Amino acid sequence: MDLNLLLTLETLLNERNVTRAAVKLNSSQPAVSAQLVRLRRMFGDPLLIPGARGMTPTPRALELAPRLSELLDGFRAIVQPDRFDPRTAQGSILIGTNDVTQCRLARWFGDLAQTAPGVRIGFVTATRAMVPDIEQHMASGQVDLIISRRSSFSDRLHVRPLHDESFVCAMRWDHPYRKKQLTLKDFVAMQHVIVLPLGGEFDDATDDILRQMGLARRTVVSVPSFLVAERVLRGTDFVSVFPATLVRGMMSSLKSYPLPYTLPRIEFGMAWHVRTHLSPLHRWVRDRISEVLAADREANDDPMSRVAW
Repeated sequence: MDLNLLLTLETLLNERNVTRAAVKLNSSQPAVSAQLVRLRRMFGDPLLIPGARGMTPTPRALELAPRLSELLDGFRAIVQPDRFDPRTAQGSILIGTNDVTQCRLARWFGDLAQTAPGVRIGFVTATRAMVPDIEQHMASGQVDLIISRRSSFSDRLHVRPLHDESFVCAMRWDHPYRKKQLTLKDFVAMQHVIVLPLGGEFDDATDDILRQMGLARRTVVSVPSFLVAERVLRGTDFVSVFPATLVRGMMSSLKSYPLPYTLPRIEFGMAWHVRTHLSPLHRWVRDRISEVLAADREANDDPMSRVAW
């Protein structure tokens, strides 16, 4: 078996394009095309089907992808030096997460540019089409890390716990509601902005809880981003259920009340595929992300940063 063929297959599965794969492999397009022909004979499968938007992997190719990456990462771990120097590292890390986590990581990017100038971070927006096949997207390199609620992760992914998040009712700082406490009756009577990362829906866990009590709220707007919701709240008398840590960072525009019902805290974690598990660069980035989010959490938990109503 020619190990170079397996390297070519891994690159083709990641790039979904013969020309881009040739560039990554420092090879030519005809040479990579010839290797793809050999790979198809080796596996008895087309592996990648040409299409209008690049090449589409067959079910057999998607089945091979995680096992192939694990095998090749094992070889790389043997030949790569144990020491990792971020100053000379090169690579891009694609992260799938919501806008709240992106904002919390933003403080790190300036330091990243200094300590690891060859490393780039990109954020990938989750779509409805991506969610059911997230493991395959990670296997093929379309996303490297997922930061989300731990309950959404497959058992086949590596997972690191990050933090728990609680929620509050947010509204603009000069909102006409001035009571000491937010009652359930007042909460239901208000007009709401709902935030769902995938968008297009008007129900979430809050609505499930209210239905169990025989109640319903009026949701006026559904958006996929808390930053968009914050802009809506600033110009209206609407309210929204926000992560408590996010509201504490928006004291100039928002105030908050404890929710008048029990909404369970959400456990957040970071997940990655076996494809990147042994990569020194990916390990370094995962460690830095954990540190940055932990430091941000401690800063927001400072009693002096609490929002007063």
